[in-house]
Amino acid sequence: MDSLSIMCIVLGTLTIVSRGPLIFAPSATLRSYDRLIISTNARFRAFGVVIATLAMALLFLSFGEGSLAGFLHAVGWVVAAMALLMLVVPNVWRRFLSAMFDYLENSVDDAIVRILGLLAVVVGAVLIYVGVYVV
Repeated sequence: MDSLSIMCIVLGTLTIVSRGPLIFAPSATLRSYDRLIISTNARFRAFGVVIATLAMALLFLSFGEGSLAGFLHAVGWVVAAMALLMLVVPNVWRRFLSAMFDYLENSVDDAIVRILGLLAVVVGAVLIYVGVYVV
């Protein structure tokens, strides 16, 4: 396995693990994300460090040539910008994410959030499939 396939498998697994609970308990999952990740600046910055680690892996690993490698490299730049903003100005991001979670929990029907969770799990499964069989 090369680094591109390993990164596809890791990203697919992270997508399934982080978005899978939305299928079964959407409001409880959103509340736990709110409580565990964005409740304080320290927790949010710690999450930013984890995101920065993922960004470094996406940016510094040599994926070779191809459209998937270029796409993952571009995603790495977006994730790096997000991690930088999470570490530098956490209050802005916390307010934005808190407003987004409140909107999803109060104004959006649970069925729509479950469908979004299911679509994210399908995307994660496709990433794992691409990492194992295609690349």
